Amino acid sequence: MADPEPLESFLVADCGRTNTKVGLVDQINGATRFVAAAFAPTTLEPPTADIGAGIRRAIELLQARTERKFLSDDDQLVIPERASGQGVDGFCAITSAALPLRVAIVGLSREVSVASAARAIQSTYATIDATLALDETGGRWIQMPAPAPNGNKKQIAPMMDPQVIAAETLARANADVIVFVGGIDGGATTALYEIANLVAVTAAAQDESTRPAILFAGNRDARPQIAARIGQIAQLRVTDNVHPALERENLAPLQRELETLYEERQLARLPGIGALGNWTTAKILPSARAFENVVRFLARRYGLNILAADIGSATTTIAQTRGDAYTRVVRADLGIGSSLQAMLARAGTHALMQWIPLEMDADDMLATWLNHAIHPGAIPGTRDEFLLLQAAARVALTSAARNAQLDARAVDLLLLTGGIFSNNSNFASLALLALDGLQPSGIFTLAVDQFGLAPAYGALAALNAAAAGDVIERDGFTTLGTVIAPLSNNRAGAVDVRIQVQPTNGGAMNIEVPHGSLEVIPLPAGQKAAIQVRASAGVSLGAGRGSTFKAEIEGGVLGLIVDARSRPIQLPDQPEKRRVQVQEWLWDVGA
Repeated sequence: MADPEPLESFLVADCGRTNTKVGLVDQINGATRFVAAAFAPTTLEPPTADIGAGIRRAIELLQARTERKFLSDDDQLVIPERASGQGVDGFCAITSAALPLRVAIVGLSREVSVASAARAIQSTYATIDATLALDETGGRWIQMPAPAPNGNKKQIAPMMDPQVIAAETLARANADVIVFVGGIDGGATTALYEIANLVAVTAAAQDESTRPAILFAGNRDARPQIAARIGQIAQLRVTDNVHPALERENLAPLQRELETLYEERQLARLPGIGALGNWTTAKILPSARAFENVVRFLARRYGLNILAADIGSATTTIAQTRGDAYTRVVRADLGIGSSLQAMLARAGTHALMQWIPLEMDADDMLATWLNHAIHPGAIPGTRDEFLLLQAAARVALTSAARNAQLDARAVDLLLLTGGIFSNNSNFASLALLALDGLQPSGIFTLAVDQFGLAPAYGALAALNAAAAGDVIERDGFTTLGTVIAPLSNNRAGAVDVRIQVQPTNGGAMNIEVPHGSLEVIPLPAGQKAAIQVRASAGVSLGAGRGSTFKAEIEGGVLGLIVDARSRPIQLPDQPEKRRVQVQEWLWDVGA
């Protein structure tokens, strides 16, 4: 029996909460390459309420752009590709359009098991809507005094029953999932049964069709009695303990179970997603997992420590590889479109205003942000609107990175993707956005996903792993340049680093970079140069690098960027000085 013909041409789709992107990937001169892309609004809401409609609209635009036909007369994808060139061999899709899971955590210790559960939850598409810990004030739940009647301040307020307060809090959360944690394996179980009673009563009070799933990730010795108490009332899932020992955390099993619940309860219920299954044998992946596939692939292929960020309308995802270790945080409440209002409420408008170089009324800024939250698909029409949106992106990055407790030192490659980075030719402002938001240090390469399709290539591997590898390496990211970001406690103006740049076809350049400054040294894409970096006393170039660094680098869209600002970046307290400083940094990088 002859081997089947290899799949060579593909459509890849990325269906976000606001926009849908479709790209054509095909064979060019023996290699799989990105050919073209098209964009359309996501058709998630009524009256359309069918995400397939948005994908078809993007494919129609792609047909016009490439002069190739991919859809039949009845709007079905033509698979496999015909000899005439009509259709493609394969289709794959990723999505972040589904609403996140609403999660409530109940557990024994806020600082131990509950904190571990929160970290696991924030690695997938979920928001934490309530947190209850048995070790709160007084030793049992949350102690809360009832208000005195008639405003009589002299009357001593009686204490409400803590268990009643906990039950009411849990019921009000109206969670899709209750994550139940606590205890080390082999430890005491009595307190867990008290929590199990609370969870069972709360679930039983709800209509059977809307009861939350209960996910137990605590002391394994308590499983039989937990199952006996809860299993007959609600859907109970059991996974390994998030904190099996006092000094050991184990988040991966809970992360995987939450992602499975997200796929079953949220993603699978997206209107129109079932019909897309007829187009492909590949599983439609959550965008964060597909992005993870891309980051892991590049880390393994090149042996790099990678920090990667995806800023979307609804969600900000940050992934990091360091050796064999991998960390991912998915913040479904940090986006610069449909989640922007939630981010404003969480971070406060002052955090965003810090990064605005404009003399603009605070109410006008807030109105612009809220308007974008209501109309997330609108493209900024003015420079001011664009700067306001970039300020929101900075805060999304900073908040997500802080939450993940990422180490932005000793990074080899910084990758950027998401709506704000795609189809945006102002690469200097994008580079500065990333440096401000993540504040990495060391010597590393900075690259951006210009077409916003790199995460979708992570799903392509299920159809053709070699093709996915080809297109990720060749077309996944555009190199902006090499960044040198020393760590220094120098006073402003003192020299941090002295750099010699020797291009292969040009004269040498010698540059002194003072502390607090930003410098961009042009080095075109494809051009190579030998660099030598000498750090002043007390200045670090990164772990294990010493005071002198030599390497051959290749240019990029911007060239060589030297970021000698303090870590963390210090902004002036006075508003006018702060605006001037932010504007100077934009000018320094050529934004």
